[in-house]
Amino acid sequence: MNFDQPKHDPHGVQRLLDILRRQQDASSTSSSSAPSTSTITAPSAVAPSHPPNPFSPSQTAAEPSDTSISAVESQVEAAQRRRTYNTSSSKYGIPTAAEEPFDPYSFNPFSASNPVLSQPTPAPKPEPAPTPTPRPKSRDLASLSFADALPILSTLSTDKSLLRRLRSLRTQQHDLEKRLFKEYRQFTAIADKQYPNVKARKEQDEKRRTAMLKQWDECVSKQQEELNRAGVPGVKVTRDKRETEKQRKVLNVLVEMMDDEGE
Repeated sequence: MNFDQPKHDPHGVQRLLDILRRQQDASSTSSSSAPSTSTITAPSAVAPSHPPNPFSPSQTAAEPSDTSISAVESQVEAAQRRRTYNTSSSKYGIPTAAEEPFDPYSFNPFSASNPVLSQPTPAPKPEPAPTPTPRPKSRDLASLSFADALPILSTLSTDKSLLRRLRSLRTQQHDLEKRLFKEYRQFTAIADKQYPNVKARKEQDEKRRTAMLKQWDECVSKQQEELNRAGVPGVKVTRDKRETEKQRKVLNVLVEMMDDEGE
């Protein structure tokens, strides 16, 4: 027994090499001392194609072929390479990879933390609805000043329907003025005889005037409403003195346009 055999030879590789060397040495010695007579016949048995078993008692004394030696040496080198790859590398400090038993439940394909699975493509976010552009507020024509109303009045000079409506309103106003004036003249003509009492006559006169002003105010309100509906700037239903003065200026411009168009 060879006690110099390394302890880390689990497959008996070194022992196999020693046996092969001894067999080769023994065969070379016997071939040199054997007589070269023709009476010695070679064994008729053909060596098997596979390498012999060195551990078999019947094969220990047989002469190994060069092919079997090469096959065994290749197996030895392969075993040494496997042993070298399986041992830890002291140079790089790489530990030997431990073989762990396969656990079929260790892989969860539905785990979000599994790097093998690719994350699902997120659904595209819906595009926000476009913010509607606020429509510009329509200009309040009734609140325009006289200067701001002039450019608009120049465009209304070609509106034939508006000019006809202005003529109709002016005719109604003239008819009302004539009628009120006529009624008041008739009252004053017979007031002295009909109301001989001065106090009673003054009361009747005040009532007549109030009724006339009421009719006039109604006529003015109707005109303001019609002109505002027609889009005449600076005109609205009001009794404010400043507003009525502005409206009078606007109407004067329209009347001049109307007269120029009628000539």
